[in-house]
Amino acid sequence: MGQTLYDIIQNLLKQVLSMVNTPGNAYYLPGWVTSNNFDPYGNKIGMSWTVTLTDPGVIQAAAGICPTVDIVKSVCSGNSSAIGAPNNNPTLVLGSGQPGGMLVTGGSNAYLATLSSPDPNVPFNIVATGSISSLPSPLPQNLVITGDFTFTQYCCCSLDNKTCCTTPAPAVGTGTFTATVNGPCNIVVNFAITDLAPNVLTIGVTSMTFTPPMKAGTQTPNITVTVDITDIPAGANRQSYNNMAEEAFNSPMALENVNQQINAVMNLPQQLTFIGNTLTSLIDGYLKANNLYPFGPPTMALF
Repeated sequence: MGQTLYDIIQNLLKQVLSMVNTPGNAYYLPGWVTSNNFDPYGNKIGMSWTVTLTDPGVIQAAAGICPTVDIVKSVCSGNSSAIGAPNNNPTLVLGSGQPGGMLVTGGSNAYLATLSSPDPNVPFNIVATGSISSLPSPLPQNLVITGDFTFTQYCCCSLDNKTCCTTPAPAVGTGTFTATVNGPCNIVVNFAITDLAPNVLTIGVTSMTFTPPMKAGTQTPNITVTVDITDIPAGANRQSYNNMAEEAFNSPMALENVNQQINAVMNLPQQLTFIGNTLTSLIDGYLKANNLYPFGPPTMALF
């Protein structure tokens, strides 16, 4: 009995999996990522993430910025004093939205653990699982995100240190940050072969899931963030701003929000298209180079 379509595709995927994990060839994944300028990532596109800050400790600590501004600038008059404006949580924006405003490095430490079609009844639907930061040196040992950030605390004057008697105003600090992921990250990519014929391959990615390592005994991503404030409101204490921003960055809620942002960005339509084109280029190049296309005409278009 001849091979089924499922058997043929599984055999192709098995060969591709072996090749992308074998050093010394043009399709070895770490080298391919580097040679195609995917590490660092962000030089050619702009990224900007807004991190939601709802941790009570972070909110309370960030409110301490307001009195330092008032001491120097005398924002409040009479018996009023500066406080963090209630119901106006501080905001944290990563990146500038411009190419180079946020970079991701370390993606070349990439290993593909599985590549298969899990359902024989739908052989063109494929799942890839892999990891980043699991291969030994000299490959980079950590995924690192660097870039610009903006930290905004809202301040107002108060007569009772509880409620505002003036309109809340933003006190904005900007600077640079480094976020280091401490350990291997897992990635799951769901995609489909939407066209397959002699020397023709088209891949469409439907979803991606990024899972960072977690801190021991918690569900908090094991990410360490450092910051350097370069521009703060006149009169504000630079170290206070650094401390507040760093505490905000490293709070469990903020770190989980960063993880959510990564997954949200990865699943944007343009990003799924980009990854689909990248996978198409990688697998198509390998199949052509090794004469592995198994089908004759006509094109087997699924859609």
